Amino acid sequence: MTDQIEPTPAESTGRPLVVRVAQLSDVGRVRSENQDFAILSAPADEVDRSMGRLLLVADGMGGHRGGATASRMAATITKDEYFRDGSDDIPAVLTRALERANARIWAESQVNPELRGMGTTCSALVIRGREGFLAHVGDSRIYLIRAGAISQLTDDHSLVASMVREGLLTSQEAEVHPRRNVLQRSMGVGQSVEIDARGPFEVYPGDTFVLCSDGLHGLVRPEEILQLAQLGIEDAARELVNLALERGAPDNVTVVVGRAEEINAEELEKWQVAAREERERTQVSLLAPTEELEIHDQSEVTTQRMVALPDEVFAEAEDDISEAPTAPLPSPPPARAAEPPAKAPLPPPPVREAAPRGSGGGWLLGAVIVLALAAALAWVFLSSK
Repeated sequence: MTDQIEPTPAESTGRPLVVRVAQLSDVGRVRSENQDFAILSAPADEVDRSMGRLLLVADGMGGHRGGATASRMAATITKDEYFRDGSDDIPAVLTRALERANARIWAESQVNPELRGMGTTCSALVIRGREGFLAHVGDSRIYLIRAGAISQLTDDHSLVASMVREGLLTSQEAEVHPRRNVLQRSMGVGQSVEIDARGPFEVYPGDTFVLCSDGLHGLVRPEEILQLAQLGIEDAARELVNLALERGAPDNVTVVVGRAEEINAEELEKWQVAAREERERTQVSLLAPTEELEIHDQSEVTTQRMVALPDEVFAEAEDDISEAPTAPLPSPPPARAAEPPAKAPLPPPPVREAAPRGSGGGWLLGAVIVLALAAALAWVFLSSK
């Protein structure tokens, strides 16, 4: 793991600590679809379940639909599983959430030929109180900016990063290595995956966290991220993505910027009231049709529920999610199983194709004529007797 920087943190006043977050994603200058996916926990989840604030970035790979499906499943399933677990052992909860997401992504790829071979990175950060926790697979990154210094909190699970750690490459050589995008570990390519998890580590007022896909950190250096992260979080997210776009952005670019801030008791109370009101609206929305619970983004490929369903609702509701199922070892949706394999349509029979419009009654007229002739012959025969 990158050497940890331990600058002097800002002094705490003892007031409640919250994390304000901004996120931005762009398809880039070359790709036709966005296979990145970022997700944040809802305030209601944080207040009602005391599990802190969850930030996550996933970068998908694998075919026209596969990458976007894998990243979306990794993000939404991890979020749902994390808040459903409820254990105090946050690293273990995060690990279980990513493992379950991995198993479901792999299972879906086995029953859906269009998604075969899909995978994704996944970098998740939780801030609870004044403690931080993370879980990570792949080469998306989590940075910490504190007191004018930047530290990378995650290891890249890539071939060149491994070679750098072993002393076979320098950091400068790794940046231009032709196999720098080859991953050694990712979610969804196997039934199980090793998860890096750590925490707790202390979080101080003013700490800024940057989560990003390699579409950003492959073009924007850590010192540049450090400089832009000094801005307000919305401006920081916008300027980081813009810088990647200015440099060509051959890949999707996604960034989440979170900053820890102290607030007074009155502000905290207002925030909690607003969060509980949101929870009430969410509970009501569970009664709405499935279509109203689905989310879509600008690179629509699949849909997935955002709400963290309770256990008793989840078992019934997951059958409705056909595009990104959340049940382990899912079966193909009935409609999909009934469809014949794609092939060229068979041509209509030559006789029908050649027949002019309106000629379908010709055989009936012929039958009438034959019957009439037969009746006439029978009458002549009987009359002769």
